[in-house]
Amino acid sequence: MKAKWNKDGDIPNEKGYSFFPGNTNTLIFKLPEYVANLERTKGVIPEFVNPKYADEARNKFKAPTRLECMMQEYPKLLTTKGAVGFTTYDTWFSFSPVKNNIKDAAVLATKGMPSFGAAQGEYDFYTWSSKVLQAVAGVHIE
Repeated sequence: MKAKWNKDGDIPNEKGYSFFPGNTNTLIFKLPEYVANLERTKGVIPEFVNPKYADEARNKFKAPTRLECMMQEYPKLLTTKGAVGFTTYDTWFSFSPVKNNIKDAAVLATKGMPSFGAAQGEYDFYTWSSKVLQAVAGVHIE
C-alpha cells in the first residue's frame, strides 16, 4: 500500500475513515466489467499468507495457515475508470461474528476487546433487535 498508493499507508479520508474498509459481507459488481476483468486476469487476485500463531515467540501455528485475498485488491485490477465505493454502518447494526472458541473469547473480553464468541453473538443479536424495534416502532425494551 505504501509503495503503490500512499507513502503513509492507510491514511484516513476527510471524514476520518479508511479508504480501504476492512470488513464487508456483500460485494456488488457491474457484471460486464467484472466478466471482462475475469477474462483478462484469468480470475487471479493477489494473495497473501496470514498466519495465526499460538505463542508469542511465533514458533507454533494456532491453526493451519492458508492463502487469502482481500476484497480491496479487486479495484486495483480494474483498467477502466469507474466508481468504487462502500457503505459503512455502525458496528452494532452489521457486524458480530461468532468465530472464537470460549477460551479465546474470554481472553479477549478480559482485555476489553470484542470477544467474537457465542455469548457475545447472542447478546449482540438481542441488542440489535431491541435497537431496531425502538427505531422502527418506538418500542423500548429494558
